[in-house]
Amino acid sequence: MKTINFAIDLGTTNSLIANYNNGAVKIYNNPLGLKQTLPSCVAFRGNRTIIGDKALDYLEKDAENVCMLFKRKMGTQETYFIPSINKEVSPIELSSLIIKELKNFVSDTDQLQTAVITIPASFDTIQSNATKKAGYLAGFKEVVLLQEPIAACLAFANQSNLDIQSSKNWIVYDFGGGTFDVALVEVNDRELKVIDNEGDNFLGGADFDNLIVEKIIVPKIEVKANVTNLFKDIKTKSGQYKGLYFELLKKAEEAKKELSVYPETEIELDLDINNENIFEQIIITRAEFEAVISPKVEQTITFIKKVISQNQLLNAQIERLILIGGSTYVPLIKQRIKEETGILVDSSIDPTSAVVDGAAYFAGSKPTNIKEEDVVIQDVEVDTVETQIFYEQNTRDLEELITCKVSDSNLSYRITRMDGGYDSGIKTIVNNGFSEFVPLLKGQLNRFKIQILNQDLNVVKTINTVAINQGSYNVLGQPLPIDICMEIDDIDASTTRLEQIFRKGSILPLKKKIYKTASKTILKNSDANLIINIVEGQSKGLPSSGLSIGYIEFSGKDLEDDLIKGTDIEIELEITESRDLKINVYLQACDQEFKNVFSQSERAISISKINMEINAVLSEVEHLIREQVEDENFEYSNTLEQLRVGLIEVQIETTLLDDNDVSDQKYQLDDKKRKLIQAFDTLTRNKIIALEIEEYNQSKEAIEWEVNKDENEKYRLKYLKVIANEKEVINSGDKYLIKAKIKELDILYNSIIQSSDENFIGYYIGLKYSSGFTDKKKADKLIKEGDQVLERNDYTSLKHIVYALYALLPDIEKDKQKLFKDDSKTGLR
Repeated sequence: MKTINFAIDLGTTNSLIANYNNGAVKIYNNPLGLKQTLPSCVAFRGNRTIIGDKALDYLEKDAENVCMLFKRKMGTQETYFIPSINKEVSPIELSSLIIKELKNFVSDTDQLQTAVITIPASFDTIQSNATKKAGYLAGFKEVVLLQEPIAACLAFANQSNLDIQSSKNWIVYDFGGGTFDVALVEVNDRELKVIDNEGDNFLGGADFDNLIVEKIIVPKIEVKANVTNLFKDIKTKSGQYKGLYFELLKKAEEAKKELSVYPETEIELDLDINNENIFEQIIITRAEFEAVISPKVEQTITFIKKVISQNQLLNAQIERLILIGGSTYVPLIKQRIKEETGILVDSSIDPTSAVVDGAAYFAGSKPTNIKEEDVVIQDVEVDTVETQIFYEQNTRDLEELITCKVSDSNLSYRITRMDGGYDSGIKTIVNNGFSEFVPLLKGQLNRFKIQILNQDLNVVKTINTVAINQGSYNVLGQPLPIDICMEIDDIDASTTRLEQIFRKGSILPLKKKIYKTASKTILKNSDANLIINIVEGQSKGLPSSGLSIGYIEFSGKDLEDDLIKGTDIEIELEITESRDLKINVYLQACDQEFKNVFSQSERAISISKINMEINAVLSEVEHLIREQVEDENFEYSNTLEQLRVGLIEVQIETTLLDDNDVSDQKYQLDDKKRKLIQAFDTLTRNKIIALEIEEYNQSKEAIEWEVNKDENEKYRLKYLKVIANEKEVINSGDKYLIKAKIKELDILYNSIIQSSDENFIGYYIGLKYSSGFTDKKKADKLIKEGDQVLERNDYTSLKHIVYALYALLPDIEKDKQKLFKDDSKTGLR
C-alpha cells in the first residue's frame, strides 16, 4: 500500500512542506536561505516571478506588483491586477505558485504525485474546492484536504509522549496569519476525534497588522502631513498611494513580532505624502498594541466559550488548551485565555510548524488513490480467490490483529513483515478465514506481505497492501464543519425551508439516499421546473442564510414523460473527504437520471448585494421590534435592536468602502452580515418554537381530558404511543417535528370527538359565535336550525350542521398557498 506521505501547510502569511518516512517527519528547508517557512508572497517583475522572502523585499520598491494575504480571498471572484504583466491573477493561481515553489524544496520531485494540503476547519466548501484546485494547478495528481486543528492536534499527540490512559478533552486554539479556529478534541490511548469546531475565516494575525496601520501608524502620519482619510486612500487600487498599504502592513507585522518580545519598538517611515517627504521614526508600545487588538482577542475567547458550552461541558472538564499558529506568540492571548478560562494553556509545540508536522503524520497513514500494482496473481486467473482484510492502520500497541476472509476453502496463508523480522509460517485457513496477531517495530511504518497458497503450497495470491503505523496517533476521520441541507417546499407555511441531510460533526466521507415527493406537476415540454438546491448552513435556518454548494434544475423540456405531483423522486448525495459533492437524481416516473459533481471554487460578493440582503432582513427586524414594544416585551425588543444596530453598522461600513478597496474588508463585512442574519433567524426561530410548544401542550391537555373519560379508554394506548417520544421532539428545537406531533394529536382528538355524536355540542357552540362566514345568510339559517335540534337532543343532526357551518369558514391557508406560486417552489416536499 502506497501512502501519500507529503503534506503542505498553505498558510496566509507563511507556508511549509513536509514528508513522512518510516515513523519520522521531515520538514524541508528552502534551498535558498535554508528557512523552513516560505512567505506566501508573490512578486512579478516583467517576465520574472519571485516567490517568498525575495518577493517581500519588493513591497517597499514596487508594492503594486506584489501579492500577499490572498488566502483570505480563496473561493471568491476577486483578482489582483498586476501592472508589470498587464494581467489579472486569481487567488487560486497565486496559491498554486506558492505550492510549486514548495515542491522545489524537495530534491526528488518525481515523488510528488500527491499531497495532503491543510485548510482552516471553518473553510466552507467553495473555499475548500479552491484550495484543491490550486493543488491540481500546481501539478499534483491527487489532493487530499485536512483541517488545520486536526493536523495540529496530531502533531501535539505524536510529539508530546503523554501517557493517556483514559479519555481526555482538549481544545486546539489555532490563531494563524489569516484565519482562526478553535476545535474540541477527544483523545484516548489510541486515536483523536474532533467533537466540534468554531472559527472565523477573516480573523488572524493579518488583522493585528491592519489595526496597527489603521489605529496607530496612519493617525500619526496624518498629523505630521496634515491630511485626512489617509487609511481609506491607501487601500484604493488606483490613486497616488499605490502599494503603500501593503508596505505599511509589512512594517506593522515586523512591529507586532517585536512587541511580542519587547515592551516597545520603533519603525522608520520614509514616505511621499501630497508631494511632501515624510521621514519619521514612530515608537509603538506594547500597551498601544494590546489596546487596539484587544477586541479581536476577546472574539477568540468567545469562540472558546461557545465550543465548550454548546457541548455541555465545564471548563474543568478540558484537560488542556493547545496553542497553535504564529499569532499565539502575542503575550496578551495566553494571558487572556488563562484569565477567562482557567484551563491549562499548553504552548510546548512549535506553533509555526505544528500544522504541517501533523499533516505529515496524516499523510503517512493515508493511502493514495494513484494505484500501483499491489496484487500479484499467480497460477490462477484474477479474482479466483477473493479476500477481505481488516486491521488498524494506526496503533499505539506493539502488536496488531490482522483478520482476513477468504472466498475459497482448502487454502493456507503466510504473513511476513517486509523487513524480514517476522514470519508466521504456513498455516491452514479454517472456516474461510484467519486472524493473526503480528508484532510491530516501535515508532515505524510496518509493512506486511500476505500470501494465499493452494494445497500444493503454490502461491495463488499475494497482497502487499498491509501497512500498520506503530506509535502514532490517528484521527477518527474529518468532521463536517456545518450542516448540509436540501431546500424543500413548506406548503403549509407557503415558503421553502432547509431539511438536514448530513449533520455537522458527521465524519467524512458521507453518502445518503433519500426519497422526496414531487410537490407539483411538471408536464413534458413545459417551462415548469424542479430544483435540487444543496445548501451548506444551519439546518434550522433560512435558506438565504446558507451557502448553495450544489444546484441542479430541470424543466419539462428536459423530461421524456410527465412528472405528476406526488411522484417519488430518488436523490443520492455523496460528499468526499475533500468536500466534493456528488448529486444523482432519479425520476422513476420518467425513468430518467440527472447527475453532477460539484466542485465550485468561486463565489461572487458585491457591496450592493450585501446591502440588498441586509435591507430584506432589516424591514422584518424593525416590524418585530414595533410589535414587541407594543406588547411591552422590552427584553426581546432590546435584543432585536442590537441586531438591527449591527446590520446598520455593516451597511454604514459598506458605504465607506471604496469599490477598488484592495483589503479583504468586503469579505469580512459579508461574513459579519451572514452571522447577524443567522442570529436573527435563531432568535425568531426560538420564539416560534416556544409558540409551537405552547400549542402542543394545549392540544395535549385537550386530548388528555377526553381519554380520561371511561367511554374513551380504548384511545388511551394510541394517545400514549403518540406522546412516547415527546421529550425528544420538544428538545429537538425543530418546529417541523413539533408541528407534525401537534397534527398527530389533533387527528386523534378528532377521532375521539367523532366517535360520539354528543361530542359535537362543543364544536357547535364554538362555531355559533364565530364571525366571518363566507355566506352569512346561510350560516344564520344553519345556526337557527342547530339551536332547534340541540333542544331536541338530536345529536346526529347537530353533527351534520357542524360540518355545514365549518365548510362556510374562510380557508385562510388555501389563500396563503395561492400566493406560493409555482416559480417560487423547488418542486420537492
